[in-house]
Order: sequence, then C-alpha cells, then structure tokens
Amino acid sequence: MKVIALLVAASMASTSAFMPAPIVHQSTQLNVATKGKVGPVKNAIASLTKDNFSATLTEIEPFLTKEAGMNIYIKSMKRITVKAAALGVDVPANFAKEAKCTEKRRAKQSAYCQVKTDEAAAAVAEAAEAAAAEAAAAVEAAAAEVAAAAEAAVAPAAEEEAPAAE
Repeated sequence: MKVIALLVAASMASTSAFMPAPIVHQSTQLNVATKGKVGPVKNAIASLTKDNFSATLTEIEPFLTKEAGMNIYIKSMKRITVKAAALGVDVPANFAKEAKCTEKRRAKQSAYCQVKTDEAAAAVAEAAEAAAAEAAAAVEAAAAEVAAAAEAAVAPAAEEEAPAAE
C-alpha cells in the first residue's frame, strides 16, 4: 500500500513539472508606459507592424522628444527607419524632430547656417561694389579717351591756323 501511494504521488509530481506555461494573450493596445525607461520603447519598436505603426509612433514620441538621451534617440530613430522600410511605410517627416537631446546641436547648426548666409550676402555685396567701381572706372577711362581725342583733334587745327597767320 505504501508503495502504491508513493508511485501515485511521484507520478502526480512529474506530470505537473512538465506542464507547459499558460499562454498569455497580448492586448491589441500598446499602452507604452515609459516614465524614464527605455525598455518598453525598444519593445514597442521591435513589435511594430503595418497596422499599429502610426499608433506606436504617437505613443513613443513623447519619450523620444522629452526623456531620451542622444544615444537612445539616435538608435531608436534608426530602428524605426529600418522597421518602416521593411514594412513599406514612411516615417513622418517631422517625427520627433524637436527632441530635447538635439536642441543644442540644432541651435549650433542654425547659428552656423546664419553666419554662412551673412558671409555669402557680404560677398555678393562686395562683388557688386567691385563691379560698380570697375564700371565707373571704365566710364571714366572712356571719358578721358574722348577728351584726349577731342584735344588731339583741336591741336592740329590750332597748328594749321598759326602758320596761316604768319
């Protein structure tokens, strides 16, 4: 009797040890709650499909624009771009462009572009001044040439009058 009870107990323990884990159904809503954690964002990017693409982007955009550091931002944007290309979907042109981590870089870039624009405008103005000065010099040279030609024409006429008076 003791042997049978032991065999029954052993068989019950062995069958429950090899039972598969219960299947947990995932919700269709993403509900990405990040609160400073990048794990849920990475998981959301990894689980992008054509159907949930825009919904996922709207849910992870606040994290990317306000909380993500530069490395996480760059890697996430690359992952999103690659995933979008694989799915045949386009990432919106202005998606997460105003990120906090890129603010300094954008300010430096706009200042650099402004300086270059000012330099180009100054170069154009200088070229215009040089062209105007060259044109004025050409006009002055032409006027001097005309005056010299008129003087040359008057000088032989004056010489002809002088011998006739003698």
